[in-house]
Amino acid sequence: MPNGMSAMMHWLEESSYREHDDATDIDGRMDALARDLGLDYFSYLVLNPPHNTAFEIERTFRTSYPDEWIGRYMALRYFEVDPVADLAKRMSRPFYWGQGRFLRRFKKPQRRVFDEAKSFDITYGLAIPVRGPEGELAVFNVVSSNKLHLFEVTREEHSRLFSAAFDTHDLVMKEQAEAQLSGLETVELSIRERECLSWTLEGKTAEDIAVILGLSVSTVNHHASTATRKLDGLNKHHAAVKALRNGLIHYGVASIHDRMSTLCQYSPHAEIRRAGNFTPRMDFELDDFHPISTRSFPSGF
Repeated sequence: MPNGMSAMMHWLEESSYREHDDATDIDGRMDALARDLGLDYFSYLVLNPPHNTAFEIERTFRTSYPDEWIGRYMALRYFEVDPVADLAKRMSRPFYWGQGRFLRRFKKPQRRVFDEAKSFDITYGLAIPVRGPEGELAVFNVVSSNKLHLFEVTREEHSRLFSAAFDTHDLVMKEQAEAQLSGLETVELSIRERECLSWTLEGKTAEDIAVILGLSVSTVNHHASTATRKLDGLNKHHAAVKALRNGLIHYGVASIHDRMSTLCQYSPHAEIRRAGNFTPRMDFELDDFHPISTRSFPSGF
């Protein structure tokens, strides 16, 4: 078999995706891969869109991170200061990231992202920058709270991880291209849906929102779920961020505008009734950004 064909067959064998998968399968496939490798999380995000193309960066976010961290990360636009995203824009090779000396060259607001992520056991990872044919740039991460295990598994399973990174990128780019062609319909949210997302954005749980609005928890969950579907969100936290970015809700005004509108139109009781081989460098210094080896990953620890 020709070398090119052999390499292609090997790539297909390593892929975690199936032939007819699309972007809706990413979370399940990549979460399964992470668990199979004994890793905690995965994430993927487009940092720069293709040339002459405009789309929401937030729409490309795929991850198994905890919902609370996803909501905070997107609401505060941490991807604009995240040290991993910053370095991915300047590196062509994969790199390790984590606590300690990796953070020394970054500014305090950037280090704060890692300080907060640590409370969700997001401590060490391998980042794979992905550059596409249309000039786009994305970054794929696998994460572990165990640094030594991360080193070991990425040595042994690097081909699966590279395949996952580039296959995920391909699926997301196809999804975005289709969205550009079809056009996105204008989303309309009901007053209750806007209220539930507004309070979610402010960190309230479904139980908290139920008490505030005088609704049942199931009714609150129903409105949040409906809004999430309308906004094509990963979860209610992601949906709340998307609603904020699109001007459908406004941070900090849930208790004023939407509550007053609701009180004029609804009764709480009535509402309830309606209800290959490489060796990662362990001694890599961030000053050494020059190429080191085509078979090695720089380490930022």
